[in-house]
Amino acid sequence: MSSSSLRNLARRMIGNSAGTSTIELALILPVGMFLMLGAIDSSLAFAQHLRVEAAAARAVERITAYSAVRTDYTASQAEAAVAANVAVSDVTVTNWLECNNVVQASFNATCPNNTDQIARFVNVSVNGKFQPAVNYGGFLTTDNNGFVRLQGDAMARIQ
Repeated sequence: MSSSSLRNLARRMIGNSAGTSTIELALILPVGMFLMLGAIDSSLAFAQHLRVEAAAARAVERITAYSAVRTDYTASQAEAAVAANVAVSDVTVTNWLECNNVVQASFNATCPNNTDQIARFVNVSVNGKFQPAVNYGGFLTTDNNGFVRLQGDAMARIQ
């Protein structure tokens, strides 16, 4: 092929716009799909995180609903697990006593002095999980099973 025929072929190809939109679509479609799936995954993960947080708050509300200070939190722990759709072992309830802002060894103990400021606290932690639909590689930290770990905490002073 001579150089003049190559120039003519190049001019015809540059002037021909047939198939341009197909090429543009082929270049843009994967990026658009990745963004759309990312938005859906983000929404589902956020909804699951809200569920985990609400489950922890619900458990604390149940614990604080009783006027007496209790130490058996199994019913609240089970309720939080059901609300967050996790195992009961993924729900942790801790309580502690503070006398004048100093944590004591036992929740059921009494403060050494009658003038001490007494404060009893309870904390509920719920460990939830979410499995994204897309593998985002290094952009998202997952465990060995492909789940993103979510944490929900709620705390209240009960005395």
